Amino acid sequence: MRHVYALAELYAARGDVAAARDEYLASLDADQGLAVLLIDDAAVVAAAQHRRPRKATCGRCGARLPAKRHRCSRCGLARRTG
Repeated sequence: MRHVYALAELYAARGDVAAARDEYLASLDADQGLAVLLIDDAAVVAAAQHRRPRKATCGRCGARLPAKRHRCSRCGLARRTG
């Protein structure tokens, strides 16, 4: 399942299942690559449609930002609003 979710992330960013699969295959060994080639395109699209939104992160240090905070607790960068 982790391969499906990784492909879904890349598909959401690229908009093309084939391009997402090619990029993901470049980072895998032969056995894992074979498993990825067996994943149906429809499964990738379905996983991309049902994925949860990513948590907000700080642009400077990458720390997660809680919903109600207006500054990063790690580096102090103010959160953009609007």
